[in-house]
Amino acid sequence: MSFDATMKFSTNMSRAEIEAKIPELKKFAEAAGLAEIVKLLTDTAALAPAELAARMKRCLELTGGKDEYALLYDQLDMLVLNLNNLK
Repeated sequence: MSFDATMKFSTNMSRAEIEAKIPELKKFAEAAGLAEIVKLLTDTAALAPAELAARMKRCLELTGGKDEYALLYDQLDMLVLNLNNLK
């Protein structure tokens, strides 16, 4: 599985747009064998904004900036930058 090499970077995503991106990130994490990230990206729709923010930040930590997870990291980073938009 791979992401499109050109990423549309946005800092004004709504909660719905953030939620719509999560399944794609979850699939990538599954393919990469990142079970803890998969767990963190599961059942996020009902989470309070603070809990979703905490999970997303933990996902970033788990990728550790490793090159093999660079695309996943970049996508997660974009979502984290949008966490202030959560309602």
